[in-house]
Amino acid sequence: MSNFVLNDIWGVEIAIEMTFLAVGSFSIVLAFLSILEGRRRDALIGGILGVVFPLIALAILNLHLLKPEAAYLVFTSFQPRSWMAIGAVGIVVLLITSAIFTVLLMLGKDGVAVKVVGLIASLAGIFVATYTGLVLSYERGIPFWHSAAIPIIGLLMGAIGGLSAYSIIRPGDMRITSSLGVAMLLQAAIFSIHIHLSSIGPAVAKYSAEVALANPVFIIGMLLSVIGGLLGLSTFRLRSRYVALTVAVLGLLAIAKLRYTLLASGAWEYPLLR
Repeated sequence: MSNFVLNDIWGVEIAIEMTFLAVGSFSIVLAFLSILEGRRRDALIGGILGVVFPLIALAILNLHLLKPEAAYLVFTSFQPRSWMAIGAVGIVVLLITSAIFTVLLMLGKDGVAVKVVGLIASLAGIFVATYTGLVLSYERGIPFWHSAAIPIIGLLMGAIGGLSAYSIIRPGDMRITSSLGVAMLLQAAIFSIHIHLSSIGPAVAKYSAEVALANPVFIIGMLLSVIGGLLGLSTFRLRSRYVALTVAVLGLLAIAKLRYTLLASGAWEYPLLR
């Protein structure tokens, strides 16, 4: 296996960046649902998260992977076939609409305008969550990421991030915690499918799957996802705020660890110089 080189570019920093995106992307979705239920305070918090977390993610991305001039080129020389450019536009739309939504709520506005902006922000949030998988699955250099499961994993991680945030905001709402439990179990199942697809794929993808399976971070991430999922479903009977908070923490840790596994286990086929 000496002719394979593991990915050392998209590591811990990008895993953290994508985790922040996950939380921000679906916090605004749940903020929109909250305003439909008349929960203005919860909607306001979700709107703020929909602005702050993507901003932090962009700052991390700029410091680690990009430079200001590179970000400038992404927008000024927009390439419709580039998921990096499309994702950048999606994040900007998410930020702008979340900010407008939040300001409208702060001003005490209500009615159609708030709901329309919230809907647009929600759609942008769903796209941004999915984009974190699409940008990987279309990366040509790493066969481990070439799986139809990757965009689904990105979407699920977004849902888990947002639901975890709202389980902290509303620990007494068992609908949120039980939904988080379902999402975490689905994440473990889809990630397992991805590992299986990789193990029967090209040699470099098979090697990446073996690396992931041997990584303690992956094992811990899967355990956190399964345990958190089962605990989340148990809230139907337990109805404990402490369990809800525990599931939220497990959810955030699980997506961070599994995202890191996905990124760091990617490999290029490359003949090493002897």
